[in-house]
Amino acid sequence: MRPLPLPAVVLLVVALAASAAHAGRYRYSDPNDPGPYGVGHAVFDVVDPARGDRTLRTEIWYPVDPENAVGDPTFYDFQFFGLGLVSPVAIEQAPLTADTYLPLVVFSHGSCGVSFQSTPLMERLASHGFVVLAPNHTGNTVNECLGGHGVPFAVSAQDRPEDVSFLIDTFVAKTFDPTDDFFAKINPFAIGVAGHSFGGYTALAMAAGVDLPEDGVHVAPDRRVKAIVPIAPASDFFSDAELASIDVPMFLLGGTADTTEPIVPETTRPWDLVPERPIYRADLIGAGHLHFANACAIGQALLDFGVPVKQVDGLVPGYDDTCGPDDFPIDEAVRLESFYVTAFFKRHLLHDDRYDAFLTTDWATSHEPLVAYFRKDAP
Repeated sequence: MRPLPLPAVVLLVVALAASAAHAGRYRYSDPNDPGPYGVGHAVFDVVDPARGDRTLRTEIWYPVDPENAVGDPTFYDFQFFGLGLVSPVAIEQAPLTADTYLPLVVFSHGSCGVSFQSTPLMERLASHGFVVLAPNHTGNTVNECLGGHGVPFAVSAQDRPEDVSFLIDTFVAKTFDPTDDFFAKINPFAIGVAGHSFGGYTALAMAAGVDLPEDGVHVAPDRRVKAIVPIAPASDFFSDAELASIDVPMFLLGGTADTTEPIVPETTRPWDLVPERPIYRADLIGAGHLHFANACAIGQALLDFGVPVKQVDGLVPGYDDTCGPDDFPIDEAVRLESFYVTAFFKRHLLHDDRYDAFLTTDWATSHEPLVAYFRKDAP
């Protein structure tokens, strides 16, 4: 993590104060709906020389001023057989908004996953004014795992938080570089991390750190991260003391039918141990592990290509338990994930207390019959 030089800190404070009205032009909008921005998307490689030129293929979603949200739709490339998904929202290489000092969220995919595993959530956040980064965690992606080239657990457990910190380093540096397209675009005081499954571990590790000496894993918390959303997290790698050290707002999201990372104990342990207040938790009643990913859309694309039904579940493990007519409705899972994550980050990265209205048990009781909702406030 690179410290900011003193002149840069002074410049940032002045610039934030001067641009507050401009940056906040679209600050409040209903998290139930797409935000007022268009959505841009791009893919780029970022190389970390401090880790042997480790290369991360990274997706970025970002807000676009509505008048510029025209062009070719984004194609999320599976990188085999020309298969992929066409976005109904994102425009490839659309111009970045003129607004400045935007909040940044980094999303970490699940084990043997892919950076675009949760595109509806990424697109929703971008439409509400967030810059969203999602790296492919090299060594722990779907193609590497299917090809037998995946790295051991301990290697990825170390790599993943370092990948996120490196991306934060990269974009904080960009916001201070007058020659960069992202000059003055990122607010380094408004950074959040979300992640699913092993990515939920990543989100927790950014706030708690983790020490697994028998596996050679030593991760320090990244204090630039101001809020986290662990989704169906793998939390059993953390000690009680590590979880109890988390001191940033947290939203836990999971499904009661998840047998991969069951709510008890993977969600309940951090819920019980994290002392920061307020913290939030939404359990989707009847949802499984893959309800928080693009499993159904990816599976349908494979079916449309002619892949036999029996093989789809092998390529998208859990498809059969997620996407059938008797399963928790995937559209509702996508809606709830996008709604809660957007409201939470708007509340705790933009410090807009108007979003508290969506983060209460009263709201869930009145509006969300498929959610068991919990909130802990300061005494």
